[in-house]
Amino acid sequence: MTAVLNSELLVRELFSHQFFSWCAAGIAVIVSLDTIIRLWTERHRLVKDELNDEDRSFVWRLVVFVVLPMLTLIDLRATDIAASMAGGYLADAAYGFIWYHGTLHGLAGASLSTVALVYAAGDFAQILFALLLIPALFFRPHPFFATFLGYTIAFTLGLNLVIDPILSMAGLGLPRWAEILKVGMADPHAAYLPIAIQCGLTGLYLFFITSTAVRLWFSDLTRPQISQELHQCLERFEAGLKDKELTDNLCLEVGLLYARAGLTRQAAKILKQMQSLYPASICTSFLKAMVAFQERKYRDARLAFVATSNWGGVDGELKASLLAAAACCAYAQEDIEGSLDLCERALEFEDACLTARMVKVDAYLAKGKKEQAAQEIMVAMHLGLDFDLKDKVPVDADRVFELMTGLPVTQLEEGLKASR
Repeated sequence: MTAVLNSELLVRELFSHQFFSWCAAGIAVIVSLDTIIRLWTERHRLVKDELNDEDRSFVWRLVVFVVLPMLTLIDLRATDIAASMAGGYLADAAYGFIWYHGTLHGLAGASLSTVALVYAAGDFAQILFALLLIPALFFRPHPFFATFLGYTIAFTLGLNLVIDPILSMAGLGLPRWAEILKVGMADPHAAYLPIAIQCGLTGLYLFFITSTAVRLWFSDLTRPQISQELHQCLERFEAGLKDKELTDNLCLEVGLLYARAGLTRQAAKILKQMQSLYPASICTSFLKAMVAFQERKYRDARLAFVATSNWGGVDGELKASLLAAAACCAYAQEDIEGSLDLCERALEFEDACLTARMVKVDAYLAKGKKEQAAQEIMVAMHLGLDFDLKDKVPVDADRVFELMTGLPVTQLEEGLKASR
């Protein structure tokens, strides 16, 4: 009987919340060490003038597994110091790298407003840390460092101003805001200051994070070359609006540059304008596909790419590129057979379509057909393809734009008729 009870106790301990928390901390430590090692071994990223999606993903990894542990330690220390200043202390404190827990004691003699400020101390310390990083962006640091600073600021403020209050009031994470609200119910004036500061900062954060001007400024820091092209194109776009000489080609160029600059919401606004002004234009169909892909709506993107490839006058390299883009979307949908079929169709129009070849390789590997994948790589090498897919997934937008705008007017007119 004792053995059974001991076994049940062991199982409960193994599957307890504390056990899983320490497991998560251990995994985070391992990933953090690996991230720091990669930061050294892949230090060529630090000097790149143009970052790709993989580089930006690595920056996010740095923020989550290097910056977050530091933020957690700041939270712990700020709470402990605030409690000490109020005459109390933080008991049973445990630091789990990406989390911490502890119990505040000795605050019975403190005023309710002081208790509320003690609970909010860690939150405000992290917010202050993020705000102190903002001036560094005005010195226009290198794109990688600017991206790292920007992501750190956005993550820290979002964590403390949006995510943490929601999780706290839902009974998850740190209970700081649940406790502050309890203080507020006992004495509304006591919790007024921290809640007012939190609400004010949250409003400012949401305003700036969604501001087109701020996003353009940040894009200028992290994607300087694309941003310069975007600013020049916007000048022509605004002049076209003013002189009523706007064209679907110019709208498409602006939309594509917005998408490349990471401003998907602004690209979607341009798409809405095009759907209103040029509903039967091939440019509108292509931008619809690109925006859907950026928003990870792969089914919609696939349909739009295929629809664009079926436009009148579309043939050869242009048709192959669009079908290969549709194959990328199908692969992202985990429709392996569909992606292979679209790749085959693309290669019928352009045998040297690199995107189609590489998607075929990925699809064959996903199906476990390593020999066919190796054969595709050999064919690509024989064709002299350089395997450089940077800014070409799902499609080389610049090349497609060049081919699309080079269509004769008669072919565009055929497309208009076919779409009606």
